[in-house]
Amino acid sequence: MPLKCLRGEEEIYAFNIEGDEAWENLRKENTKTKDLRMPCCGASVVLRTSKLGTRHFAHARRGPCSIAPESAEHLLAKMAVVEAIRETDWTPLPEQAGSTPAGEEWRADVLAMKGKAKVAFEIQWSRQDNAETERRQKRYDDAGVRGLWLFRQKDFPIGKETPSFRLFFESETKTFRILLPSPHYDPEWVGREKDVAYFWGQSIPLSAFIKGTLKGQLRFAPALGLRMPMEVSKVEIQCWRCKKVTGIVMGLNFAASRTLPGCPDIPTTIYELSNELPNGDAVVMSMLPASLLRSHGIGVIKPRYSKTAGGEYLSNGCIHCDALQGQFFEHNYAFDGKKAFEIEVELKAEWGPLLENAEPHIYRWWFNESDS
Repeated sequence: MPLKCLRGEEEIYAFNIEGDEAWENLRKENTKTKDLRMPCCGASVVLRTSKLGTRHFAHARRGPCSIAPESAEHLLAKMAVVEAIRETDWTPLPEQAGSTPAGEEWRADVLAMKGKAKVAFEIQWSRQDNAETERRQKRYDDAGVRGLWLFRQKDFPIGKETPSFRLFFESETKTFRILLPSPHYDPEWVGREKDVAYFWGQSIPLSAFIKGTLKGQLRFAPALGLRMPMEVSKVEIQCWRCKKVTGIVMGLNFAASRTLPGCPDIPTTIYELSNELPNGDAVVMSMLPASLLRSHGIGVIKPRYSKTAGGEYLSNGCIHCDALQGQFFEHNYAFDGKKAFEIEVELKAEWGPLLENAEPHIYRWWFNESDS
């Protein structure tokens, strides 16, 4: 069910025909002349309106055409993408075909063009596996086109090379929203569950998402290289040696959401930073100097020797006697930590690939809603 048909070499778009009268006049004219043709196969055209109210063209008779019919929801979403692009300085071209330098053909649901820049918006209402998505994305890459995927299904690729998002239809209002995967998103599990909010982050109206994307509001891993608050949580325990109460650092949180609203925060620990970063001990100790820790009732963080571990590691110490407070028992207090203070830090770009536990929170798409 395309939005485009042909009259000779002329392309006619359903959305450019304004008003019921003009649409009906085109229908009557085509009944007489039968000169409107489908761009996919050259078959004769009839004018129709979908059950969701979208005007479109269709095959007068279904012949050997290889293009699969589209659902009313797919057609409505495609129309919404076109209308959003028309509100920008880009040009929408629905059902636009092209080919790679090697001759592989592609056909975008809606191609947005601005000068030499091209973005293909693909609405995938029927199920498609990741291998097919990546194959089609490579075809776009080879053709110099940036592909962006809007999936009805809940499982899809989420990396930088294949921008993919959930397309959610609100049947009562006949509108669409885009859902961005949260740090908890797991393609293996999300498809087995009902719609659980746990797996999804930002929720954006489709029109705002399309317009914002073309304006540069969609970014991948935006927290890298950014200065932001780091929240430091502590818990109070009894020192095993001197039996006095001491504070220890239980967790660190790069509070990206406070600088980039809607962006996931990035949790980590002194141990992850120490073990994974070059000169990790020095990085942590420079962030959390002894005087700052002491002012919050926390002992010095520094390398100490542990008989249990059989070596030295960066550790919490008692504020009174400096005894090592072993990492091995801190899991007993994992849920007891409370924010003690915060500092301003930079999440350096080179740290991202090294922080394995924090990686799911870093490498996510983020949409800047404040510029909408």
